[in-house]
Amino acid sequence: MKKALLFDFGGTLDTDGIHWSEKFFEVYMHFHIPVSKENFREAFVHSERTVANIIKPDFNLNQTLKAQLKFQLEYLQRFYLPDAFTLILDELTEYCYRSVIQNVEISKEILEQLAPEYLLAVISNFYGNIETVLEELSLKKYFTSIVDSAVVGIRKPDPKIFEIALDELGVNPIDAVMIGDSYNNDIVPAKAIGCKTIWINNKGWDEQNENNKADIIIKSFKELPQILETKNKVI
Repeated sequence: MKKALLFDFGGTLDTDGIHWSEKFFEVYMHFHIPVSKENFREAFVHSERTVANIIKPDFNLNQTLKAQLKFQLEYLQRFYLPDAFTLILDELTEYCYRSVIQNVEISKEILEQLAPEYLLAVISNFYGNIETVLEELSLKKYFTSIVDSAVVGIRKPDPKIFEIALDELGVNPIDAVMIGDSYNNDIVPAKAIGCKTIWINNKGWDEQNENNKADIIIKSFKELPQILETKNKVI
């Protein structure tokens, strides 16, 4: 029986360990948008709450990014910025989109290597359209199980969302490794149900008071094949 690799999507497969709050903020800085990180974080939280009711199952990645940026800008322009930045919404979206495409090409090569040896799954706090996005990015074919929080009605860090994927794969937790960028959402709950864990500790949302629950810590998704090969006692 094959063992399983469970992947987060946002911040893992698409941005190489950079949380989307950090990724979006990098984009704002690139375009010289005068907003503090503290105010941006407010806008990010507002946008995430809002887009959950806006994004539809058939939204592609570009539409998803545009919706997120739109509500961030609307919030910032309500309190902190002039209205003019809405005029570059398409430019901001395209910049984000190109960055994801570059990262996904690397992720795709790695998944191609891993798919013959492991059962693969995606477990994502998403908006109900993760399958559409994975299909668009030519990633869907690699995964035996795809669990979207908006579809199943359970969000990480609830351990039950991991159990859904494991049940679909027919794999026990001890025979699975969770790979993700969020220590609190990916590593802690997966470890709690008995999975091994690999934490991509690049640019996260939260400051970590601890990081000792991860079995292995890496800085980039690119390290994954070698880690799995050289540290085969992980699983």
